[in-house]
Amino acid sequence: MDRLDAATTPVDVLCGDIVDRYHAALHRSLPQIRGELAALCATGGSTALHTVQIAFDHLADLIEGHLAKEEHLLFPALEALATAEREGRRRPPMAFVALVHPIRLMEIEHLRIEAALDRVRDAVLEVAEPESLNPRWRRCLASLANLDRDLGEHHRAEGNILFPAALELEHRFLV
Repeated sequence: MDRLDAATTPVDVLCGDIVDRYHAALHRSLPQIRGELAALCATGGSTALHTVQIAFDHLADLIEGHLAKEEHLLFPALEALATAEREGRRRPPMAFVALVHPIRLMEIEHLRIEAALDRVRDAVLEVAEPESLNPRWRRCLASLANLDRDLGEHHRAEGNILFPAALELEHRFLV
């Protein structure tokens, strides 16, 4: 998002950037981390490691559901709205009366995802030696750290840039 100027970048371009940058990375990393954790647990991992796997599976399920709603419902509506404005057309029909409702839902889901991420962070701290020294676990930790960073950037891009721009776009159709 840092390369795009939120004040001048159309909402549909912001959506595309979020999907290309953040969603694509999540679609790659979630199965990869699931696989790493499954492999670690398959070799008789500790209770702590199994707790990490359970917490991560819950987090990944939340994220995957969230991405599906954005990619198949919200973002297509935002793209249709941006196209209508660019072409001087009226507000297109959408699956919801006002954008504020799905946007608030996405914000609530961001909070749920953050809470699930906190549970993963807490569970990770319980993994002790000798598992904590395993190179595979170290790679998994690095993947989890990247996921944590990317989710924070993703949520900030949507919450601070995309969602306010989308609400402003919709407002221009109402005045």
